[in-house]
Amino acid sequence: GLRDNRKLTLDLDKNIYAELDRFNFPSILLNLYENAVKYSAPGSAVTIKLKQENNRAILSIADEGVGISAEDKLLIFKKFYRAGHEETRSAKGTGLGLFIVKNLSILNGGDISVRDNAPKGSIFEFTIPAAS
Repeated sequence: GLRDNRKLTLDLDKNIYAELDRFNFPSILLNLYENAVKYSAPGSAVTIKLKQENNRAILSIADEGVGISAEDKLLIFKKFYRAGHEETRSAKGTGLGLFIVKNLSILNGGDISVRDNAPKGSIFEFTIPAAS
């Protein structure tokens, strides 16, 4: 659960503004954080960053977990899909978390993507147009 011991690092730039839905944006953040915790070992690092690049606000959540295969990266945002390696099968889940995140990201005028976190783990990035 959320009480698992993680090294949580926040790296948040100031004065970044974006129009967000205050009711569903917290669900994006919570789902991504819970995923990072669920698929990484106790004591490992989770890093949440907020940056601005080229008129886009980028919220990223990085973990040092089991990572996601290239094939799974294409499928994880689909409804009911659960990545298929044995290390993740023991983690409870409905296969709806990232599907919900994808849809809420679009509702907020943004998008969600995933890439590898070298040497291990994943980085999920929520991007949205920054307000001037």
